[in-house]
Amino acid sequence: MKSLINYYYNLYPENIQKMYGGYYFDVNNVNYLLTELKVPAKQTLDIYQELMNNRLSYFLIISNKDGSPVSIFEEKEYILYHLNCDYKETLKFGEQLYIPYPSDLNWGALWTERINYYEVQINELAQEKKLILDSVNYYIGLAENAIFIANKFYDGSESYIQHYRIGVPVKYADYFNPTNLVGDVYVRDIAEYIKSSFFSERREDSFYIEYLSSFNYSPVTANLLMARLLYPSYYFDIFDEIILNDKPENHLLPVLNMCYEFEELLAKIYLFLEQKYQIEHINWLKKRAIALR
Repeated sequence: MKSLINYYYNLYPENIQKMYGGYYFDVNNVNYLLTELKVPAKQTLDIYQELMNNRLSYFLIISNKDGSPVSIFEEKEYILYHLNCDYKETLKFGEQLYIPYPSDLNWGALWTERINYYEVQINELAQEKKLILDSVNYYIGLAENAIFIANKFYDGSESYIQHYRIGVPVKYADYFNPTNLVGDVYVRDIAEYIKSSFFSERREDSFYIEYLSSFNYSPVTANLLMARLLYPSYYFDIFDEIILNDKPENHLLPVLNMCYEFEELLAKIYLFLEQKYQIEHINWLKKRAIALR
């Protein structure tokens, strides 16, 4: 990354650290974050403009030597930001984003495409990885449940600025990073926060139910929340790191060891939502929920 930063921005940092979803460094007490784009550049730049329009200038784009906001290095696109905030500060509940933003995402189609991709990766690259082979069909099954619900309910309406992923605790440097933002249904952030929190800090189940009760849902968004919680992004993210970046396979163990506890949380959330909404029937989940009554 140093050569990219030197060449495009005439900056010469002594230390570069991989954090906050990118490459963090400082020069002359100015803090910078270089991020690789996850989506087409236009989408990130449009979302950045929405943040500016709403006076959320925590991340400021630094143009490169060519006057462009986007730099291309080894066939990948990057944006450099000046961090204009106390980026280590933890976000407060009332500071969450609720900015309308159009979305053309189709959860069912995207997830189906991902499952097809994972099945190819398993056959070609994971045959010697016992933990993956022993667990992946379970998580594909959860994804198929999520796809079933999404195909029935997802219509792309009520779309807001959301996050590709949310980690806990939620730091400014992650939450307001335009490269980590997408347009989607507002329950995306709710579900991803719960999954991230469950597998990293494991609070009591009552905490998550109370958190969910602070939002209003329509019959559609209640079902989409259930779909998003069922989709095991937490497992597939680690899968990608193992297959693509040679991450040790034992990084899956914390997730695998908590799978039945998470099933129980899903059942409790199902019961909570079912009290007010007609939630799509998933046989195993319904049985777990009935057992908890």
